[in-house]
Amino acid sequence: MNKSLEEVAKDYLCDLINRRLVQIHKKSLDGKIKSCMVHDILHEFCLKKATKEDIVEVSWMAYNKFLEGHRWLSRQVDCWSDTTSYFTNSSLKTRSLFYLDENSYLAKSCLIFSSSLKLLRVLDLSLTKYWHGMPCEIVNLVHLRYLALKTIGSVCNSQLFKLQSLQTLILSAWTKEYQLQLPCDVLDLPWLRHVRFDKGSSSYLPNLIQENLQTLSWFKVIGRDSRTTNFTKVPNLKELGIYIEGEVLPNALDNLAQLHQLEKLKVKMGRVERFNLPNCFPSNLKQLTLSNTYLSWEDMDIIGNLPRLDLLKLKDFAFCGPEWTLRDGEFLQLRFLLIERSDLENWNANASHFPTLERLILRYCWDLEKLPNDFEEVCTLQLIELGNCCSSLFTSAKEIQQAQRDLGNEGLVVRDATKVSL
Repeated sequence: MNKSLEEVAKDYLCDLINRRLVQIHKKSLDGKIKSCMVHDILHEFCLKKATKEDIVEVSWMAYNKFLEGHRWLSRQVDCWSDTTSYFTNSSLKTRSLFYLDENSYLAKSCLIFSSSLKLLRVLDLSLTKYWHGMPCEIVNLVHLRYLALKTIGSVCNSQLFKLQSLQTLILSAWTKEYQLQLPCDVLDLPWLRHVRFDKGSSSYLPNLIQENLQTLSWFKVIGRDSRTTNFTKVPNLKELGIYIEGEVLPNALDNLAQLHQLEKLKVKMGRVERFNLPNCFPSNLKQLTLSNTYLSWEDMDIIGNLPRLDLLKLKDFAFCGPEWTLRDGEFLQLRFLLIERSDLENWNANASHFPTLERLILRYCWDLEKLPNDFEEVCTLQLIELGNCCSSLFTSAKEIQQAQRDLGNEGLVVRDATKVSL
C-alpha cells in the first residue's frame, strides 16, 4: 500500500514516541497529537551530536558569522547584521534556515538572503515580524519547499509564482490592524500540499485543478463569485477552513460534497446576515467546527446524519435558540462534542442519540441548567468538562457520574474547568 509523505512522517513520529525519544506536548480533543517536545537532556545530546557532525549550527550572538557548511542553521538573536558576512559560498550546503526570536522586527533583508543560499529548501520566518510584504530575494530561492512568513501589507507583487517547488506555505500578519493581501493566483503553485493563511486573506481558488493540495486554511468565501466556491478545483483536500464574509448565495457551499477526501472542515462567519448549511456534506467528513454561524437547532438534522462524524465543535453561537431536541438515528459515530457560548436552555436527548460519545465539553453555557438524564446510560462516556457554566449544570453532571458508578462504570470523570468568573 502506497503511503503519502504525511503518513510516512506520522509513522516515524509515532516510532520516536514509542521509543520515548519524543514526548507528546499537546493533544487535540479527539486525542490526536498536536505538538511534541524532547527532554532537555536529549535535546542537548542531539544538538551536540549534530553540531559535531557539521549538520546544525545555532547562532546566539548578534554579529557572528555562521560557521561553514551546515545544512541546518538556526538564528536565535534579535539583531540583524547589515553586512554580507552571514553567508559565504559554502552556504550552498545549507538546506534549512530558521529565525527563532519573537522580538525581531525586520525591515531590510536584501543582504540576508544572498545567492549563496540558492539551494535552500526550508525557510522559517514565522516568528520574525517583517514589514511591508515579503523580502524580494525569497522568490529567487526556487528550490524552497517550505516557507513560513509573518508580515503585514501586501505580497501581491512578490512574484510567488517563481517558487514552483513550494509544498508548504504559511503566511500570516503579526498584527490584526493590517490585513494581509495575497495575490489571486497564490494557489496555482503546482506542488502545494499545505497552505495556511489568516482569516480573510485569500479568496480565490486555483485556475487549474490542484490534485496535490491537502490542507487549505483559512480560505475566504465572499460575494457571488464562483472562483471562491468552486471546490472541484481542489478535489483531494483533507482539511479545509472557510471564512465567510459578505453576502453569499444560499447554495454557495453545496459543492463541498464533491470533496470526497475531506475529513476536517471548519466554518467561521464574519460579516454575514444569514448563513445556510450546504444541502449535503462530504460523506467522509469526520470533524466539523462551526463558529458564529447562528443557525437554528432544527438545522442540526443535516449534521446529525453524517455517517462518519467523529468530532463536532459548536463555538460562539454556532446554533441559537432555547431548545435542542434530537431525532432517532443521529450522531451514531460521534465521540467528541464541544459547545462553547450558547443560549441553549433545554437539551432533549437520550442514550440512543449519542451511543459512542466519550467526551462532552460545555463552556459558557449559562442558560443550560441540566444535562439530559439519559446520559447516565451512555456507557462510553469518559469525560464531562464544564467551564463557566451555572452551578446546577455541574450538579447535574455529578448526578450522572454517580448513576454510572452505581451501574459499575467507574471511568467517568467530571471536571470543572472554570477559569474566569464573569
